[in-house]
Amino acid sequence: MSYQEMKASVELLPTQAPKFETERFVVVPLGPEPARDLLNVLLQDELLAEQLPWMVEKTADGARKEAFLISLQCAAETTLVWGIVERARSAYIGAVLARSTLEGLDVEALCASQFWNRGIADEAGWPVAEWLEEHASVELVPAD
Repeated sequence: MSYQEMKASVELLPTQAPKFETERFVVVPLGPEPARDLLNVLLQDELLAEQLPWMVEKTADGARKEAFLISLQCAAETTLVWGIVERARSAYIGAVLARSTLEGLDVEALCASQFWNRGIADEAGWPVAEWLEEHASVELVPAD
């Protein structure tokens, strides 16, 4: 089969995500259930929810639905989730999501609004993005 006969390409996420350590944070890979639990709490932050165009229903019920959907995507290996643990508190304060989309990989760092403007997204998100750049692969899908 030639390249011209290929219909599309799909970015494949690596299956074994590592833990990353920065000066202030430990960025820990999460399975479907821990990801759902963390995102269920995180997405109920009204200020954060307002910033997320993909979160249509900005309510507690909407947060539960999105968290459940993301956990299903984790189980299907189309989304990876890392929890951002602040060393000083030994507590989760956010998450990094990597999703496979038609355009490629979408990497998004989320943190609770009380922690905004502290450089968390850059510090926790960059090691994930750099790792994904080295380890993600593209699969060509044959045309129907």
